[in-house]
Amino acid sequence: MERAKALPAESRYKAFAPKCRLVAGSDVENAIGCGLPAAQVAMVTSLCATPLADAEQYAVVVSVALACGTNVVRGASYAAGGDGVQASVSSTVADPAAPSVWAMKLKHDPENPNPSEPWLYCLSRGRSRAEKMPGFNYAGPLRPAPIMTPRNKLHLREVPAEIPRPDYAETADPVSETESKLQQINYQYDAAQLKTLRECCSVARGALDATVRAVRPGVTTEALDLICHKYIVAHGGYPSPLNYYNFPKSCCTSVNEVICHGIPDARVLEEGDILNVDVTAFYKGFHGDLNETVPVGKCDEKSLKLMMTAYKCLQKGIEQVKPGGRYRDIGEEVTKVAHARDASVVKSYCGHGIGTLFHCAPNIPHYAKNKAVGTMKEGHVFTIEPMINAGDYKDVTWPDGWTAVTKDGSRSAQYEHTMAVTAEGVELLTARTATSPNVFPWSDPESQP
Repeated sequence: MERAKALPAESRYKAFAPKCRLVAGSDVENAIGCGLPAAQVAMVTSLCATPLADAEQYAVVVSVALACGTNVVRGASYAAGGDGVQASVSSTVADPAAPSVWAMKLKHDPENPNPSEPWLYCLSRGRSRAEKMPGFNYAGPLRPAPIMTPRNKLHLREVPAEIPRPDYAETADPVSETESKLQQINYQYDAAQLKTLRECCSVARGALDATVRAVRPGVTTEALDLICHKYIVAHGGYPSPLNYYNFPKSCCTSVNEVICHGIPDARVLEEGDILNVDVTAFYKGFHGDLNETVPVGKCDEKSLKLMMTAYKCLQKGIEQVKPGGRYRDIGEEVTKVAHARDASVVKSYCGHGIGTLFHCAPNIPHYAKNKAVGTMKEGHVFTIEPMINAGDYKDVTWPDGWTAVTKDGSRSAQYEHTMAVTAEGVELLTARTATSPNVFPWSDPESQP
């Protein structure tokens, strides 16, 4: 210890000095993430706002990364006086918090690639890669960016061998899903199965919350995908999208005019973007699926209204869920809300049954005059996930084979829950929790999550 003290400061602190930076009160969201409780934000703000001009007072904020992709943040203020340095250590400031924006900067990117992890454009629904961006008649301003492609057997993020995985994890072919009788019948889950489904959906909810906390300008969707992947794997689950029909990432990130199935890539999120994060976890033999659209920094009023509309559409769809309810009625009610708020409903993608399979019966269109069959019964489990466009409802797909975008380049928003029909009505298996980030951009009491 005495020898260490005798070393010059630059030698003693060399290991962690590059990871330190001066922060101000305006840096709070960059440092700990967004949507955290007001009390936690106030504590960190007061520490970050400590004036640097006062040589007798300073503060330190420490953010410690956990294996699950989240961070724990603690802070302390110090006062130097005649009796030495007095420290005032706060309780845990934020747990869980997000990694800082600076820590989320990729060590390697398309401009500075790692030979073992080249950055390439995705093609053919994930089955191939290209060094150059494919030509396409892009309607909106967004363009695909290269994705990180590990040079392992499957060119995917690693999942520990001990974690149970679905049948498509190695082959990209969900045989059990395509051949299952659950594609034709609506299965009724019993109490024991629903208990496990709740555990699965809790893992999925935690992963979405961890990912959404980290959504800020300057962050790439590739970095967000890593957080989602780490969280699910650390909790003993498998990210359901990973290698599902060759999908190359662990979640879907859909920016601005992307309707759904956006692939996390090297593009940096910008102030004013909107981002949908769609997470599904496979845990103890079940899948749990949910998504949310959030603003990146401050958005324009038109985008805020679109997100509000999409959330109201989800709420109206959920209100139709009860024993005896008709699946086709969900689309009728969703469309009324969307049209009343000058928006359109995407017709190409629907809600779906979920449980032991990622996608199965029932099929749940969100548009009016649909042909969905069947009525709801206690124990049915499915998603409602209306995709709402600011412009026309029509969509096109990018050359990667996955990314669905609005045909006219207008923005799109979506929210999703996995739910179960109960004797009393409905249970949201992926419901928000007390620690879910408060990132919704509105204050309408009718639309609070």
